Amino acid sequence: MKKTLTAGILAALVLSLGSPAFAAEKKQEATVPADAPNVAIMLDASGSMARKIDGVSKYELAKKEAFNFGSELENTNVLMRVFGSEGNNKNSGKIQSCNAIRGVYGFQTYDEQSFRNSLNGIKPTGWTPIANALQDAKNAFDQLDNNGKNVVYLLTDGEETCGGNPVKVATELRKSDRETVVNVIGFDFGEGYHGQLTSIAKAGGGEYFQAKTQKDIKRIFTQEAAKLTK
Repeated sequence: MKKTLTAGILAALVLSLGSPAFAAEKKQEATVPADAPNVAIMLDASGSMARKIDGVSKYELAKKEAFNFGSELENTNVLMRVFGSEGNNKNSGKIQSCNAIRGVYGFQTYDEQSFRNSLNGIKPTGWTPIANALQDAKNAFDQLDNNGKNVVYLLTDGEETCGGNPVKVATELRKSDRETVVNVIGFDFGEGYHGQLTSIAKAGGGEYFQAKTQKDIKRIFTQEAAKLTK
């Protein structure tokens, strides 16, 4: 009986080692180098992102392009955070909303199903804690032990509304021990190239991109993915 059990266990082990899931895991471990870029996608889920463009909320449009962006980041560690998605956009919900930085997808290689599932049930609702979101990205970067560069993509349709100083945090990110840049995508943002969002990108050593439409977001993310994976 003992020999039969042992043989069964060995057979199960061999099957598990040959399973697609195990093979995918081994493939990821083998293909992601120690100097792979670490990409943090910070997605605005504040109340203003519920406004619609051609019948679809800005949040849904941005989320779709964030998914597409992740799928293009081969050999890259990807993280996604959502900010402002709790409480409400009234004073009664401000404290909760301003502290709501949701770590929906921790640093790892892109997995389509997990990445898509990470945003299930999240709706745009509250205030805009950009400084807290950037600080959260900094904390996540500080936990990494690889030596790849750090890149932030902050996608928002407005400026800080929680009293934080995102320009200061972007400056601190830029001064990190490893190469770090902060890029900002202003989606349907009325101030254009002026104001706080431009200052955040400048302080973080990155670029400010103006996106008026979903196609603009797609174009920006496509060209950035090409830079990161070349």
